[in-house]
Amino acid sequence: MIKLLVFVVIAAAIAVALVVVGSWVINGVRSLGEGLGSRRVRPLSADELRALPEVDSTDAEPDPLGELADTLRSTRAARWSRCRAIQEQEEPAESSQYLQLALDTWGGDADDTAQLRNDPIGQIAVTAGLVADRVSDFPAWKLDFFDRHGVRVDLGREVTELTTSAANVRDQIDLLGEPPTHLSTDDDVVETYIAKSLMLSRRLDGLVERVGALGEYQQIVAAIQQRQDKRDWLDRVSAIDDFENEVDAQWDATEADRMRSTADESETLASIYLDALAPLAKTLGRE
Repeated sequence: MIKLLVFVVIAAAIAVALVVVGSWVINGVRSLGEGLGSRRVRPLSADELRALPEVDSTDAEPDPLGELADTLRSTRAARWSRCRAIQEQEEPAESSQYLQLALDTWGGDADDTAQLRNDPIGQIAVTAGLVADRVSDFPAWKLDFFDRHGVRVDLGREVTELTTSAANVRDQIDLLGEPPTHLSTDDDVVETYIAKSLMLSRRLDGLVERVGALGEYQQIVAAIQQRQDKRDWLDRVSAIDDFENEVDAQWDATEADRMRSTADESETLASIYLDALAPLAKTLGRE
């Protein structure tokens, strides 16, 4: 009987505890719901909506003409830097024969060297003329060495060909014109424009390489000039006989020693002579 009573008491206690815990849970959930319900979400303003990033679910369309423009801009800058480096690698030329030839051959609207130098394509002609003038300024350029060995470059023909080719490419680029944006949806037109633009750009690259080769030829002529100057200098100073000058130097040293000995002897004799004259001078003075 006592065990049954204890069991009933324990069961009642557990039931009471469950009721209390359940009431706590219910009150907590109710409080949370009331708190969330009291917080209203503020709608975004028009400025905040405009500031939100746009979501683009589609990939960006390829822009072949834009990529072509970037490529041409890069190659143009490389050609510009190469030509300027060639122009500045030596002192300015004294003559301007071939520079004037480039100016006359170029034609177009360029009426002076400065205008042609600032032209992206015309600078190729200017560089060729400057390099040719520098080569012709070297005295060694007149040596028969170049003819005897068949290594003399026809500077006039080289400048004329480079300038003519550059002017021809210039005219073709003008004919091609700006990108056909009004036909940018036509694949045939875009592909043809890109192909011809890249082809003309490669033509200009080839002309710059040719000018660079002419600049390297100038460096070779400069080295020949330096060797010729060295040879002329050695030939000139070879007239100075080292042996004779050494003998003369020894003779001069001997003569100097002899002169010093003579001077010392003269001083000694002079002292003796003056000492002997002193008593005689006194005697004559008393008389």
